[in-house]
Amino acid sequence: MQTMAIIGAQWGDEGKGKITDLLAEKCDLVVRYQGGHNAGHTIWVNGQKTVLHVIPSGVLHPHCLSVIGHGVVLEPENFLNELAKIKGVTNVTPENLKLSSTATVITSYHKLLDAAREAQGPEKIGTTGKGIGPAYEDKVSRRAIKVKDLLDKDTLVRRLSNGYAEKAILFKHLYQIEIPAIEQEVERLYRYGESLKDYVVDTFSLIDDQLSKGKRVLYEGAQGILLDVDYGTYPYVTSSSTAASGIYNGAGIPGKKLEEVIGVAKAYTTRVGEGPFPTELFDDIGALIQKTGNEFGATTGRKRRCGWLDIPLLRYSVKCSQLTSIALTKLDILSSVPELKICYAYEVNGKVVDCAYPGINLYNAKPLYKTFKPFTDDFTSGKPSAELETYISFLQESLGIPVGIYAYGPDRNQIVFRQSYS
Repeated sequence: MQTMAIIGAQWGDEGKGKITDLLAEKCDLVVRYQGGHNAGHTIWVNGQKTVLHVIPSGVLHPHCLSVIGHGVVLEPENFLNELAKIKGVTNVTPENLKLSSTATVITSYHKLLDAAREAQGPEKIGTTGKGIGPAYEDKVSRRAIKVKDLLDKDTLVRRLSNGYAEKAILFKHLYQIEIPAIEQEVERLYRYGESLKDYVVDTFSLIDDQLSKGKRVLYEGAQGILLDVDYGTYPYVTSSSTAASGIYNGAGIPGKKLEEVIGVAKAYTTRVGEGPFPTELFDDIGALIQKTGNEFGATTGRKRRCGWLDIPLLRYSVKCSQLTSIALTKLDILSSVPELKICYAYEVNGKVVDCAYPGINLYNAKPLYKTFKPFTDDFTSGKPSAELETYISFLQESLGIPVGIYAYGPDRNQIVFRQSYS
């Protein structure tokens, strides 16, 4: 197997980082293909915690080449700060970390605009306020600053001037905010460009070369399929293509196809911010899962909403990204609950619906539950109990793909492979 992808199958926060970290041991490249520093991937190795935001989760493996693809939006100051922190954990150099020259840059204007909109807009999306959405807007409108532009001051002035007058009017008359002058922003960005230039390459040709040499490539997604700008629960989504299609848009897989697409899913469901959530729990069980699972965002610290596992949503994710297997995480959290349910379908307008297609209004979806005997595994025997096996088997049968991995804790040694990914 030469190509593999790890994608969130829910609304993000599924535990993709630790699965990527583990599988990176068998790969030569780990490629991040979308999103920005609004993502947070937490990895535990021998009790030591590492939180990554834009640097790929393969960085903890010295043999692995970590690549930030052109579909990522990069805030230079954040990137350099994250780089400094990770250098205290592992040896990171321009030889094992590469940054796409055509990745879009998040400027001061993008962050100011993001925060102003969320504070004053009538409809709250739940954005992190880090400038992700406005940066993607400039990319689509062909006004974006690219990483390579930071390396030439004249180009940077020209590109930054494109649209500045419009932004200045918008900020002054709508949001009553003064924004940095172009000269100030140019100097700031150019200074950061000098610091990151050694990492900058054409990542598409790099991936092409590595694949042609038979190297194994692992593509790492951020957020989850249900937050995809096209496939997700719009408008409560992120601004990038989080599904498997984003790999082709945001990194490239020259001359190859994806052989394995692993959808990472919690054994229950969580969501941060606004938007529909059919299986959300508002009782003591939901509070217990939230507390025991430490359900707070790695990037924002925001409390995550919790609910039962949702098969219709997962069926939709399987179809969106042609998932070939599931990595099921946080099973240990459910071993503490006194009751256990899975939503197997919805009732919508008097009809039973088993897949959460976009045409369904999820606010009107009444979840239909199957109740399971709770499992109380401590996971020390290496073999799941009959109750846990029943839970996993029902998920496999419902989705038509195997649960190839399950995790019962945050560390590398708390992950079990049920199938080979060699």
